[in-house]
Amino acid sequence: MDFPFIFALRAELEARAGGNPSWNTGVNYARDLAKSADLPEVLALYHAAGLSLRQDLQTLDQATRVSADPAAVTYLTHNIVFTGHLPVPVLGMHTTGDGLVVPENEQAYRSAVDRAGDGRLLQQIFVGRAGHCAFTPAETITAVQVLIGRLGTGRWNLSALSPASLNAHAAALGPQYNIFPSGTTVVAAPPAFLRYRPAPYLRPFDLAPGGGQAPRGG
Repeated sequence: MDFPFIFALRAELEARAGGNPSWNTGVNYARDLAKSADLPEVLALYHAAGLSLRQDLQTLDQATRVSADPAAVTYLTHNIVFTGHLPVPVLGMHTTGDGLVVPENEQAYRSAVDRAGDGRLLQQIFVGRAGHCAFTPAETITAVQVLIGRLGTGRWNLSALSPASLNAHAAALGPQYNIFPSGTTVVAAPPAFLRYRPAPYLRPFDLAPGGGQAPRGG
């Protein structure tokens, strides 16, 4: 799934933006790795392989850095960068094992919305499953019903947002909705809502007060 985003869609974005909008100038990779949710895995893999993480980090630190094209940064800032302001209630739903849009994005988004003063309009729920938007029909329907309830009553039903309640409602929709594709077949998949706190997003960039740090680059 990542391949078209990294290559074809990235090329299309750069063509529209008028250049490269990402940079790694000024990035301290060792400092970012120390805050990363992947640090334990990286340490374990380097240990198992008998390789030097310190040496590789030094190589990264000494490598040529990539600067962004200012016009491309301006284009993305104007068109897609979050201000944190929400005109309507928003319910985010994310799989914890999403490798395309990592769940750390939810932490960055929550931070921007809170700093903009609209945190009361945002709720976030998580599904313990690998894959990008790997939700069952039952999980999707349950989330939509919670959001409809918020729109109808003017307030979030916090009890309905608990993982236990979400799982119960999804399960009650029946086996025909608690399914998920696996290869060429469809298999039963029980609802998998859970309590989850995303790790920090390492290089956020937003327009909320106090934002404007370096966005994720190459």
